[in-house]
Amino acid sequence: MAMTAAVKDELSRLSVTRPGPRRSEVSAMLRFAGGLHIVAGRVVVEAEVDTGSVARRLRREVHDLYGHQSDVHMITSGGLRKGTRYVVRVVNDGEGLARQTGLIDQRGRPVRGLPAAVVSGGLADAEAAWRGAFLAHGSL
Repeated sequence: MAMTAAVKDELSRLSVTRPGPRRSEVSAMLRFAGGLHIVAGRVVVEAEVDTGSVARRLRREVHDLYGHQSDVHMITSGGLRKGTRYVVRVVNDGEGLARQTGLIDQRGRPVRGLPAAVVSGGLADAEAAWRGAFLAHGSL
């Protein structure tokens, strides 16, 4: 197993119990691996990650913290794409999730950067945001 995959596997199994850091991690993961799409006039939140354990962690946290159901789709390698990728997609009330995680503001406009709760939070929130960013799009 490559070093990046091993570290992501280990971090995805880390137990975090406090809701603040868990929310910070999810916000960072969606910011760095995610995207907002408009499908049939509705907001859909997607996050593309490179390991199944990270996709499962994101899916579990989105459900536990925010109550949203999500789907995980596996995209096999081919062409220019190396390795298998996983897409976590929230279709039903994606706009609600985007608001809760700070991806869009109250007027429905996309927000730059991380939410204020993450940026102005404590050390545990900063650690969680770094962990989420690495799990989403990091490499060693």
